[in-house]
Order: sequence, then C-alpha cells, then structure tokens
Amino acid sequence: MPNTIHPAKIYQVLLLAAIVGIALVLWRQLSFLFPSLLGAVALYILLKQPMAWLMKIKKLKSWVAAGILMLLTALLIVLPTFFIIRMLIFKALPFVESPQFFIDIFNKINIYLRDELGLNILNREMLVNLSGRLTDVAQQMISGTLQTVLILVFMYLFLFFMMINSRKMELYVRQYLPFRQSNKQKLLDEVTRMVRSNSITIPVVALLQGSVAMIGYMLFGVAEPVLLGVLTAFASMIPVVGAMLVYLPVVIYTLAIGNFVPGLALMAWCFILVGSVDNVARFLLQKKLANVHPLITILGVLAGTKLFGLIGLIFGPLMISLFVVLVRIYFNEFGRGKADD
Repeated sequence: MPNTIHPAKIYQVLLLAAIVGIALVLWRQLSFLFPSLLGAVALYILLKQPMAWLMKIKKLKSWVAAGILMLLTALLIVLPTFFIIRMLIFKALPFVESPQFFIDIFNKINIYLRDELGLNILNREMLVNLSGRLTDVAQQMISGTLQTVLILVFMYLFLFFMMINSRKMELYVRQYLPFRQSNKQKLLDEVTRMVRSNSITIPVVALLQGSVAMIGYMLFGVAEPVLLGVLTAFASMIPVVGAMLVYLPVVIYTLAIGNFVPGLALMAWCFILVGSVDNVARFLLQKKLANVHPLITILGVLAGTKLFGLIGLIFGPLMISLFVVLVRIYFNEFGRGKADD
C-alpha cells in the first residue's frame, strides 16, 4: 500500500524518541555536573601536549602521566583557589552578620558625591538594596563551598578518564563529526585555540590587575589591601566594568573620609596602572595565543557566565567563535561557492 509506513522508519522514530527522552531525564538529574565537564575539557586541551611529552619522551604510562599533571594542576590552581576562597569566606562572615557595614560605607560615598560633586546617585532605598545584594552574594559564596568541592571532584574524575583514553576519544570525535576532513580540523583547531587563549589570558590578566591594585591599596593606606586586591582580581573578569567595579568605590570612599591626597594618588594609580595592565596584558596575550576580537570576548563572557557560571568566562567566547566557524563551515560544505578561509 502506498501510504504504509515501513517498519524500519517506525523503529527509527521510536529509537530516537527513547534516546531523546532518556537524554532529557539524565540532563535534569545531572546538569549540575555540566561545569565539571566543561572544566575537564578546558584542562584536557591545556594538558594535551604535556601529556604527549610525558608519554613519548619520558615513556610514562598514560595513568601515571595523567596523575602527575592532575597533581600539578591541583597544586598550582586548586590549592591557591581554595585558600583564596577560604580567606574571602573568613572576611565575609562579619559582613553577613552585620549588613549595616555596607550601608555605612555606601552612605559615606553617597554623601561625598552629593556634597562635593552634586551627584545624588544613591538614595536610601538603593543603599539598602545594594547592601542586601552584597550580603546575598557573600551568603551564596559561603553556602556554595560544598557544591564547588563537588564540581572539582567530578571535574578531575572526568579529566582522568579523558586523559587516559585520549586517543580513543579524539578518534571518536573525528569519526562522527559530519564534516569534510579539512573542516573537522578547522573546527578542532578553533576549539583548541580559543580554550587556550581564554584559559590563560583571563586568569593571568586577573592576577596582574589584582596584584597591581593591591600594591596601590597598600601604598596609599587602604584598609584590607589583600582582600580588596583579591576582589579586584575577580572583578576584572566581569565584562565592560571590570576591576573598576572595586577600585572606583575604594577611591571614592578614601576621598569621602577626608584622605584627599592618598585618594587622588590612588585614583591615578588605578586608572593609569591597573587600567593599563588590562589593556596591554590582554592585548599581548591574545595576540600571542589567539587574535580574538574584543566584541567576541565581551558578548561571550556575558552569555557564558549566565549559562555556565564562572567557567563561562572561558566557554562563552568559545561558543560565539564556534558559531562563526560553523557558519563558515556550513557554506564551505553546502554553499554553492566555497567560502573564504
């Protein structure tokens, strides 16, 4: 009969429906581990060449080489991050217990802006809302410690199996990507290039900006210079405003409490030196690692952090770059004329 559906088509649809249904169930139950997977992918790309060197030159077994590299990353990345978060939690606890602290600081800033510059930016309601949001952030940081540990544990678990099965995994990816061989290589090269660029550029620029800002805080008598330096480093990862989100209120508060000369000196230090570190270091690193357009970085970070959290700083720009590459590959694969490379 002409309208009869072949049994193979029915089986295919049922199988696809079962696959999609199971995938949705697994995603709902395991989506909290997605940042772990993304982190493992980023570390795998960064450690791929050292892993090959240890196995080929030093003749180490895959599990030994993987263990050594994972231990090194834990010592160089995870352990310092743990102590920084621990310090932030220790410093944040008094502020969480006494939200009035934030209100007093921003109230002094508001009075200075209103009386000296004629800017009535922060009213009473905005001060209360702002202090409440800062308190909520501090509470989330404290309560999210266990979740962070869990994410790190699974990240290293994923990374270990990726590294010891690297050849099989890469062969599988290359085999099932539905593109010509040249386009497969182009896509994989773009992923590698972008992950290396953002994985190295973002933390290095943050570390440099935080360190330079901390030196300025120390030189000009700002209280808690180490804490503010760490916060400046974290703020430097935020698109558009960056480190200014921390050092600008610090400068205004220093002026508001009557320290005019240190306040003006700190303003010059932050706007000239801290700002220059961001522009110069980011330009040099991205020129060396990957010539990424600044707009891709800004839009990618905005989208990535909203979707994936902190790891989105790396994978957000990657998503936008991959989108551009996939469009080019599409026209290369299916367009009437071959797209320009």
